[in-house]
Amino acid sequence: MAMFGCIIAGRLVQTNMQQVDATKYVFDLEDPQSINHIVVFMTGVQAFPPGFAATVHFLWPSPSAAPQWQLLGMLSNEKPSAIFKLGGNKAVASAFTNSNGMSPTTVMTPGIAATSPAQLGISVESIDIVMAQINTLHANSPSRNPAAAGAIVRNVDPMKLVEKVLESLYNFCSSFAGPLPPMSTALFGMDWGSTFIPLKALQDWYLMMQRKLKADPSGGSIIRAD
Repeated sequence: MAMFGCIIAGRLVQTNMQQVDATKYVFDLEDPQSINHIVVFMTGVQAFPPGFAATVHFLWPSPSAAPQWQLLGMLSNEKPSAIFKLGGNKAVASAFTNSNGMSPTTVMTPGIAATSPAQLGISVESIDIVMAQINTLHANSPSRNPAAAGAIVRNVDPMKLVEKVLESLYNFCSSFAGPLPPMSTALFGMDWGSTFIPLKALQDWYLMMQRKLKADPSGGSIIRAD
C-alpha cells in the first residue's frame, strides 16, 4: 500500500504514486492548469524512521526547459499532512534531484498553458537536510524577502494588479452598503440611488491596504489575495 497520498481540490484522492528510487516518490497530476490547492498526506501505512522526514516538491511542465522542481514544504511524523496553494505564476526550484541539503535556486516563470501532467515529488531525507531546505524556503518567501516578492510582481500583468486592487475595494466597501435614510433625496437635492457606502468604509480599506504594503512592500500579497 502507498505511504503517501494527495488530493487536488475538487478531485478524488490519489494514492497512485511511483517510486523512482529508494527514497523518492512521484505522483502525476493531470490538467495542471486547473490546480490551485493540493493536500499531501501520509496514509498511516508506515511512519518515517527516527531522524527522517520528507520534502514535498512540485514540477510544472515546460516544453522548452529542463525539468525543475519547486520546494513546497515538508511532511514528518509530527506533521503528517499539509496543504499548499499554487499561484498562477509558477515559481520553480532545481532542488528535488539530490539530497545533499543544498538550497534551491528559485526561478520565477510566467504560467504556461500545459497539456502534459505536472508532478508532485516527495523525497525522504534526514531531518537536518529537510529543515535546512525549509528554513531556506521561509527565508526566501515574499513576506520576508522583498526581492523575491518583487520577482513575483514583475511577472504579473499590470492590468491584473489594478483588477485586484479594484476588486478588493469593491468587495470591502460593498459589505458596508446600506439603504439611504428617509427623505435622503430631498436632503441631498438629487437622487443618489437606493444605497450608500459610509466614508469610514473607504478609510478602513485604505488603512488595511497600508498594512498590507507595510508587511509586503512589493504588493505581492495584494496580487496573491483570493
